Amino acid sequence: MSSDYEPPMNNSFVTRRRGETLFCSALGLAIVGVGLALHPAPEVPPYNPRMGPTFVNWETPQVYPIDKTPDGTRLLVCNTADNRLEVFSLTGAAPVLIGEVPVGLDPVSVRARTNTEVWVVNHISDSISIVNLSTMNVVRSIRTGDEPCDIVFAGTPQRAFVSCAAINTVQVFDPANPAAAPSAIAIDAEQPRALAVSPDGATVYAAVFESGNRSTILGGGSTGDGTINFPPNAVSVAGGPYAGVNPPPNSGAAFSPAKAPANGTPPRVGQIVKKNNAGLWMDDNNRNWTALVSGASAAQSGRVVGWNLPDRDLAVINTSSLGVAYATTLMNLCMAIGVNPATGMVSVVGTDAINEVRFEPNINGKFIRVNLARVDPGALTKVVGDLNPHLTYTTTTIPQAQRDRAIGDPRAIVWNAAGTKGYVAGMGSNNVIVINAAGARAGLQETIPVAQGPTGLCLDEARGKLYVLSRFDASVSVIDLTSETVAQNIPFFDPSPTAIKVGRKHLYDTHKSSGLGQASCASCHVDARMDRLAWDLGDPSGAVVPLTDRNLGSGQVGLTPATTTTPYQPYHPMKGPMTTQTFQDIIGHEPLHWRGDRDGLEDFNGAFVSLQGDDTVLTPQEMQEFEDFVATLSLIHISEPTRLRRISYAVFC
Repeated sequence: MSSDYEPPMNNSFVTRRRGETLFCSALGLAIVGVGLALHPAPEVPPYNPRMGPTFVNWETPQVYPIDKTPDGTRLLVCNTADNRLEVFSLTGAAPVLIGEVPVGLDPVSVRARTNTEVWVVNHISDSISIVNLSTMNVVRSIRTGDEPCDIVFAGTPQRAFVSCAAINTVQVFDPANPAAAPSAIAIDAEQPRALAVSPDGATVYAAVFESGNRSTILGGGSTGDGTINFPPNAVSVAGGPYAGVNPPPNSGAAFSPAKAPANGTPPRVGQIVKKNNAGLWMDDNNRNWTALVSGASAAQSGRVVGWNLPDRDLAVINTSSLGVAYATTLMNLCMAIGVNPATGMVSVVGTDAINEVRFEPNINGKFIRVNLARVDPGALTKVVGDLNPHLTYTTTTIPQAQRDRAIGDPRAIVWNAAGTKGYVAGMGSNNVIVINAAGARAGLQETIPVAQGPTGLCLDEARGKLYVLSRFDASVSVIDLTSETVAQNIPFFDPSPTAIKVGRKHLYDTHKSSGLGQASCASCHVDARMDRLAWDLGDPSGAVVPLTDRNLGSGQVGLTPATTTTPYQPYHPMKGPMTTQTFQDIIGHEPLHWRGDRDGLEDFNGAFVSLQGDDTVLTPQEMQEFEDFVATLSLIHISEPTRLRRISYAVFC
């Protein structure tokens, strides 16, 4: 047995700090095989009555969680919640579970290198478990960079390419000598995750999960001589598009919706602008801010002349030289990637946001698009299309039957060998859609409903089947390719507490929680985290909210107007741009939101109607289910350099 063997682990008593993963089981350190090196004792997470004393939920997103061996006899499934590889036999009429192999913490991707050798990517353990299918055990563990997400085998000689999202790196290992130090390919973009390989094996593609969408924010609240003097107040500059009017109008010279006269003067706020295809920085009122962003007056917004915001969505890696090129301006969140084996065209699926449009009533139900981008890997040109062509986005809500046609939160794509059909899984919409080579819907029906939370697809054309891993239901659905219907559903063990299983849908389910069927809370709070964008969700027609009995969690007293030397201001409905916040570790740390204006999660219930366009808010029972689920979410502590990079990126979103 290799000396760097990694023992089986579960989610019991685990914590992570500064890039290290420290672990031990609830029963203490076990002796597995030959002697194991002792690790420092971990910090034990506090007991949470909602989830029990041991299970830790990082809500780690799966990336490529299902695969089959080259000979097609074994189906391989990542059981992220149980830290195991599930192995199914495909030699019978339906998949049959024949083995379970303990691996590292939170396995998110699996790839079969041979019929007997399988590599499993463990996101929390920062490792790869190499599994021998003949003996059904881990024979070697390889340490990786922070937060590995996916792995592919490519190049001549063959090497293993591993995406490490937290450090924006693709590591390259030698499968013939896994212990050798890997090469490192720097990816000049945030969070490279899903990987794919060209048909000739000479190119590796990495989808950049948090690529951005060419939007940025101009400072507007500071005066330049107070305690907050950066970024400068560019919105109030007399030479700006609105001659210093702050906040600027969003509908010609007026506001839409109209301002409520009783609300008084709104506070000065920042302004979101977005670069168009002509390279101009425009707002939602078609006003040009380029001079203040990248032109001669850039210093007035805290930038330099020529300032730019790269939008790199797809990294193209040459397996020989390890050089990198980029395809740009595809979408904001690049969630999954597939290569058409016949044409070599690269397909990226994910979501894009219209965060440059101001005010909640104007984006209600319409704030997100579910896209497919087809990229020519040679010229790096692209065609981007909407995977929900039936949606016109001219209304906030449509009948439920129309919502059920939508796909939301896409997390997997796979192509048939001829390149004539593709299959896309909607994690939020609990369905699979069939597309043609051009990316248009081409199924026998609009969608193929499957179990909750489909995150992985594995095509088995020899048997006429498509295997769908549904993470939230811990099952594999078998779709018959001829009828395009589910023939079987095979469950496997899921140790997740009831609070997770019951409440998760309130975060992700797009058909249940939005007026068009394509959006959910998770459209912005992605994987219970954030979309890395700023949004102006104010409402000029809304009501001013007094500070009385609010925002007392900081220990401040007298948070009402006229009780302090400089009176605190009440909560004005025109609040300006604010970046999306994570759901991790928020329960028990109320009040919530940037202004502390929400006493608890239940105060956001109205957003299901006012922002997502649904017909009703959650019932009290459903809201409690949602809060119980959110209470299980744990933070992953990241290294300081990574933390600083992410904070600076959030400022210029």
